[in-house]
Amino acid sequence: MKTRLLSLFLAIPFLSLADEPGEWVELFDGKTKDGWVQRGGEAKYTIEDGVIVGTTVPKTPNSFLCTEKDYDNFILEVEYKVDPNLNCGIQFRSLSDPDYQDGRVHGYQCEIDPADRGWSGGIYDEARNGWLAPLTGNIAARYAFKQNDWNHYRIEAVGNHLRTYINGVPAADLIDDTTAKGFIALQVHGIGNKEETMHVRYRNIRIQDLGPDTDYKIPEWETYSHDGPLVKEGAEFRKLAGDFKFTEGPALSPDGKIFFNDIPNERTHVYDPESGEVSLFREPSGRANGLFFTPAQALIACEGGNRKLTRTDYANNVTVLAEKFDGKKLNSPNDVVPDGIGGFYFTDPRYGKGDDRELDVEAVYYVDRKGKITQVAADLTKPNGIIMSPDEKTLYVADPGAETIWAYDVTDPGKIANKRKFAPVGSDGMTVDKLGNIYVTWEDVIAFSPEGKEVLRVTPPEKPANCLLVGKTLYVTARTGFYAIDLEVEGVR
Repeated sequence: MKTRLLSLFLAIPFLSLADEPGEWVELFDGKTKDGWVQRGGEAKYTIEDGVIVGTTVPKTPNSFLCTEKDYDNFILEVEYKVDPNLNCGIQFRSLSDPDYQDGRVHGYQCEIDPADRGWSGGIYDEARNGWLAPLTGNIAARYAFKQNDWNHYRIEAVGNHLRTYINGVPAADLIDDTTAKGFIALQVHGIGNKEETMHVRYRNIRIQDLGPDTDYKIPEWETYSHDGPLVKEGAEFRKLAGDFKFTEGPALSPDGKIFFNDIPNERTHVYDPESGEVSLFREPSGRANGLFFTPAQALIACEGGNRKLTRTDYANNVTVLAEKFDGKKLNSPNDVVPDGIGGFYFTDPRYGKGDDRELDVEAVYYVDRKGKITQVAADLTKPNGIIMSPDEKTLYVADPGAETIWAYDVTDPGKIANKRKFAPVGSDGMTVDKLGNIYVTWEDVIAFSPEGKEVLRVTPPEKPANCLLVGKTLYVTARTGFYAIDLEVEGVR
């Protein structure tokens, strides 16, 4: 077996292919399961209004609705909608051999993952080798998933080159020669002994069968690049909203709106770039500070006043992710960043009175997918802003108490090493662009290259507290106002 993951993390979105290599053929007629056979577990597959509906059944293994025909080289497209608590997948080049675990379905799978990790579109080797192409480092693809809505997959398999797209965004790019031919299948994942009924729906399933001797080659993805100034010529800060007490924590929501906090007033606001209007999302906010949305469209909030880290899902259900460490109440969670595999790093300084303080250090913590909290850095003066590099291999932590931005190598989930001084300034909040430049909020908004060289400095009308780069718009929370300025470089989303 030969496997190689092609690391083109910042590829531009797929729009269209000018020259399609073959004719499209529908695999599902919209009315019957003709041409399909069920294998594995006993989940129910029904047809409703031109949609294949997979329904979970307790105490049964993974179920697969499989094509009767095998395919070698092809381009497959399918749309799906999945329950937010059910992961599934699209099998391709898959097998069910009597001499392999009594006929167990195995082979490549384009993952459907509605959890905070957001690996929908990654390539998993079902019942065989596990993850071949997770979406760690591919932020754009992870955030392309639409929770509780229809999503579109494109899967290309030509020779040993396997590639996936989710909603037009490049996802996995893999070289692997384990399996050259097999069936396509729609998975309903097993749920163990749970009695909860969940669904996954599939529709518009079509394929271009390229045959065994195709000369079609999967075109290369373009990677992002930029030369020249980072600020758009003549650009100036414009005020988007005002009359706040202290603005903080800008975060991009799945629908393109910007959430931010007014900490003293205990309010979380929402700015709509299309209408220019600001609305109220939550009051009281627990004096929330740093915010971040996950690929599952959940809002992670550092509720400094409530001294906890919370998660608000797409249906507005709130749960606590972190509240104590070693049985002691946290100081005041300040800023948070997901790590790309379902965990979160957050800072926990303490400002103001400390008469109710239970922890004797101001530290950086990690919360893994199962909710375990680990202290990963306890030697900082006052950790505040936190961000990761676009490839999610470097963690940056602002320490305004030491007037320093620290950089760490992420060696394993929740493990950092090689602490080094990245920049000689502190910062309240930070953001990053596709080139890996880190934007900090000190007296000005300053950007540093991945090597730590200053490459931009702009001065907003008020002293900045935090910033967020969305597309080519840099949003800045600055004391009583909310501002924006146009750049020439793009944010990671």
